[in-house]
Amino acid sequence: MYGYHPFDLVGWDGYNYPYAFSIHDFEPITGRIHMPPPIHQQFEGKNFVVCSFVPRMYDYHPDSIPAPYHHSNIDADEILYYVDGDFMSRNNINKGQFTLHPGGVPHGPHPGAIERSIGKKETSELAVMIDPFNPLKITKEALKYEVKDYYTSWISK
Repeated sequence: MYGYHPFDLVGWDGYNYPYAFSIHDFEPITGRIHMPPPIHQQFEGKNFVVCSFVPRMYDYHPDSIPAPYHHSNIDADEILYYVDGDFMSRNNINKGQFTLHPGGVPHGPHPGAIERSIGKKETSELAVMIDPFNPLKITKEALKYEVKDYYTSWISK
């Protein structure tokens, strides 16, 4: 909540203009150990947040493991859109793909991702994550693009 009306200012001409914020201008917090996803949060709405995963330094503690830890989002579904770069925590993910991790379902790095991350200094990934706080309803149209065996990608082969 603002303590004042946002348009009560000198020079306002009475119009509301759309604005843009380039994902390339977003600078997340980095640390000596793996930082949780909220440090990537860029926008927040009434029932959702938008996080941006951008090129950045990985954790820089000598014993850190840059791969994210396994977790379960209990308050939200997790939708990730992979824009470009190397998605270190996933196997066989290409730019332009979406993934959906329903709330309450544990997920994390694919097999081999933790080992691949050790010693890495930075990431070149570019991805957008939306966490809606109401369960998603998947349309029949969206199901046409489903990778049917995605859920098995955490099984070591």
